[in-house]
Amino acid sequence: MNERLDVGFIPAECPGAAGTGAVRTSTLLIERLSKHHDLTVYVSSQMDASSATLPAEDRVNYVIHDNLPKLPHPLTNKIDTLEGEIDALERHELIHSYSSAFIPVLAELDTPTLSTLNSYLPVCPKGDMMYDGERKCSGPGRLKCASCISTTALKRRQGVDAELRSGYVSLGQIEFVFDSIDRAWEIDAYHALSPHLAKDFGAIGFPDNRIEVIPHFYDETFATITDEGESEREPTPEDDEPITLLYVGALQDIKGVHVLIRGLSRILSRGYDIELQVAGSGPYEQQLHELAQDLDLDEAIRWLGYVDHDRLAAVYENADVFVYPGLLDEPFGRVLLEALSSHTPILAADVGSTDYIVGPAGEQFMSGEPEALADAFERLIDDYTAHYDAIPEHIERFAPETVERAFSERYHDVASMAD
Repeated sequence: MNERLDVGFIPAECPGAAGTGAVRTSTLLIERLSKHHDLTVYVSSQMDASSATLPAEDRVNYVIHDNLPKLPHPLTNKIDTLEGEIDALERHELIHSYSSAFIPVLAELDTPTLSTLNSYLPVCPKGDMMYDGERKCSGPGRLKCASCISTTALKRRQGVDAELRSGYVSLGQIEFVFDSIDRAWEIDAYHALSPHLAKDFGAIGFPDNRIEVIPHFYDETFATITDEGESEREPTPEDDEPITLLYVGALQDIKGVHVLIRGLSRILSRGYDIELQVAGSGPYEQQLHELAQDLDLDEAIRWLGYVDHDRLAAVYENADVFVYPGLLDEPFGRVLLEALSSHTPILAADVGSTDYIVGPAGEQFMSGEPEALADAFERLIDDYTAHYDAIPEHIERFAPETVERAFSERYHDVASMAD
């Protein structure tokens, strides 16, 4: 298992740049996996790579196609650009795409292929698997998807410009979805971030016997737990200070922050002294501010705005409880690992695989229900020490070394398919 492989690695966007959790995870994976394998990283992105700090340049080569045009369609341009590297990709022992967007490219290769399923994009043009923006979708259909895209845009009301751009991109991805499903069996192996993601893709026609679950690993930037399983944090909230709740993420309706604000109102009505800190920005921000004003919560909420990654660790350390109020089945939810690694108990909506990630380190509540959120908050506070003490053992399943080893084993298994 110690043999180094020659791996072609296709990240989500440009590693080392500011961006989504997938970009951050790609960066961390390159740093980790380059210790064991020789990587050539193929970047196909609309981003400007000159603004990124490329990770792990020792035994890592970069083939960069950046500043790609967004028209006629951003995804099509990325796929077309990567297809221009087919001959180079064929020369590796293994190709691993950490983006779900390149299944049609991988399907062209004779080289063993591994595709990460870290979004719903291959089976949903909007990427969220939410039919009309309200409920879990059972699978795509061309007319069904077109109708869903327009209906969702009308319901979200997150600004005409934003919705027009989103609708244009989503409509252009309908044929990509059906191409990905048609070619799903031409990929040798899949990596899913979570159990529910593996189940959902299997139900839509992907080869479930080729899908292995390997979760994210926690970012050591946020770690406050020592090798002895101890933390410098206090195990209970200070009696003379407000209990600090923290939300980190985009301010979009599907993130459920409006549910959190309504839940906060109910928690305060039960006599708790609470401060909610909201770290993030987005198209739903104005509506959330108006909701807070309508509920007379201005004094109970601190709007932190967008917080740079380098400053986030301190934000987590100052929180007593992390709240994840999402309304949809996110592929994973890296913020949950950030909370766990900072030794912060979690209050999470029962969506996706939050039970798998949170485990005994927190409490869950019915998604979309402010009253259920308030009830779960009381359960968490009543048993706070038990949740706090459960974190060090539970988080070991997401330790970098554990996930790194699982990936290396998966690489060798897939590469051996060429024999």
